[in-house]
Amino acid sequence: MYNPFPLLTRGLLDDQVAKGKRWFIRQTFTRGMEARLIAAFLLRAYDAEEKDLAEQHLAALSKDGNAFLYDAEDPEHLEKLRIAASQPFGYKVFYAAKKGVDWKPPGPYQEKMRHFLRRHHPAWRPQKEGDKIHIGLHEEFGQLFLKFSFADETDTIPFDQIENY
Repeated sequence: MYNPFPLLTRGLLDDQVAKGKRWFIRQTFTRGMEARLIAAFLLRAYDAEEKDLAEQHLAALSKDGNAFLYDAEDPEHLEKLRIAASQPFGYKVFYAAKKGVDWKPPGPYQEKMRHFLRRHHPAWRPQKEGDKIHIGLHEEFGQLFLKFSFADETDTIPFDQIENY
C-alpha cells in the first residue's frame, strides 16, 4: 500500500511549531504499517487559530482508539510529540505534509490514474497548447484523495479507489 507521507522528525516537528502549528492530531495509519511494527500513526498539524477544525478532525476519528489531540503549548504534550518524532522502536510516525499538485506519483500509480481517466473521463483530451489535466494529492482528516482537474471540470475520489486499477 502506497504511503506518500514522510516520517515525522524532530526537525520537521520544530519547523511546524515555529510556523505556528499548535494542534496536532494523532491517528492510526494503516498505510504506514509494515511487518514487525506494533503500530503506525499519522500526525496532522493545525494552526493555533484552527482549534475548531482540529476538534472536528478528532471527532471524525471516534472509532480510532489511538486518536489524540496534542497541544504543542502544553509542555507534556510537546514532549510526547518529540518522543513520537524520535520514531520509538516498533512504531512509525508519519506527518501529513501538504502535497497538492506538486505531488509526483510513482510510475505504477501514474498508469493507474491514466486508466481511471480513460474509463471515467474519456472526453478529457489535453492538447499541446491547451488545457492540461492536473492531478493533486490531498489529505482531509487523515484520508487521502485525488483531485483531477481539466478545463473547468473536476473530479475528486478517495485514493483507495485508484489502487483498484
